[in-house]
Amino acid sequence: MKIKQGFLPCFSRYKHSYFPIVNIYQKASYVTKVKTLISALIDSPSILSLKQNGIGKDIQTIRPTSAESKRLISLFEFDYDIYRIDYGDNPFRIIFGLSNIKREAYILAIDTTHSTYR
Repeated sequence: MKIKQGFLPCFSRYKHSYFPIVNIYQKASYVTKVKTLISALIDSPSILSLKQNGIGKDIQTIRPTSAESKRLISLFEFDYDIYRIDYGDNPFRIIFGLSNIKREAYILAIDTTHSTYR
């Protein structure tokens, strides 16, 4: 029997100066979204599985196709794929990266003010 392997959430690469953690606690719904994502990361073996779990409205790969995506890629200086979770018609976004090698999910930013992808 093969054990389903997810990703261990890690905040070591989080950009605190740009996205203060204290902002997450402004609304109970923000805390719930972060808790749901962390739980899903632990259980999801792939990005496809995470998308199928209904996390957020949409999960998109950040690719260097616009000025904003290039700015974020440069800001995070991350070696693996970077993703953005959109939660619909509100300012809340989560930006994270996945390492399939280390099986870690790096939470890079939790944007509560819609300062990314306006």
